[in-house]
Amino acid sequence: MSAPASANTSSESPPTFNKDMTPEIAFLAQHSAHDFETVLLRWEKIAVAANLRRTILADDEGGFPVIVFETPTTPDAESGLYLCAGVHGDEPAGVWGLIDWAEEHIEELRDSIGAVIFPCFNPSGLVANTRHDHAGRDLNRLFQDDSIPLMKAWRQFMADRKFRLALQLHEDYDARGIYMYELTREGEAFGNSVFQRIESIIPRDIRPEIEGNDFENGILLGTDIDIEERVEEELGGGYPEAIYVFISHSHFSLTFETPSEFSLWERVQSHRKFISQAISAAI
Repeated sequence: MSAPASANTSSESPPTFNKDMTPEIAFLAQHSAHDFETVLLRWEKIAVAANLRRTILADDEGGFPVIVFETPTTPDAESGLYLCAGVHGDEPAGVWGLIDWAEEHIEELRDSIGAVIFPCFNPSGLVANTRHDHAGRDLNRLFQDDSIPLMKAWRQFMADRKFRLALQLHEDYDARGIYMYELTREGEAFGNSVFQRIESIIPRDIRPEIEGNDFENGILLGTDIDIEERVEEELGGGYPEAIYVFISHSHFSLTFETPSEFSLWERVQSHRKFISQAISAAI
């Protein structure tokens, strides 16, 4: 599948910049949110600098590789990180925010952070700017489905791995600000303190109901006590990534949402800062 016409490719001339451009305008002038080739190139540079191990988890059936990177330090239940972006292809800011965060933390990724990183879980969707994968599936309701080769490979890769914190990076075109699904153990919530440190970029979505769920100040809190019931009653047995990872692999699981009608610059900065602040709060 070819990239959208707006995507930067190696055959295009580089953009020119006016010295009076703000950082946001300069960023937007050169950026193509759905340029998977550039995503790969930037991650290859990160992997070399941080000594990350690169594995092609599977082909996404649209002709693009789904890649996972592993740090030299093996993640564990005490301090390990699970980071994933791009499950929905029309939600690109998390993909680029994760890149920016990684480029800022090369030394930590090489020397001290234990993590597995899925930089773009649905590359066909990213290129096509669609929520679904190449076959029209919403992957974020299918993490339990071994009949899909990608999901089977992901489950085999995850096996008995354990993490302290899992972060899933998403966007919502209906959102009026940032919001979060916070899955935690009873009495251990910390999402509000994270939001207090990042809402200067994009404010919270303070609606009491978002996506049919009751939120409080931009956060929907779930615990290990009620989460299985929600999967069966509200999701028809289809497991989103965050819930599956929380039940089987992580102590905390946060799904961060930015409003996709806002500036891409602000959204990327929000994801970058969210990752840093969530890690600081949980580990």
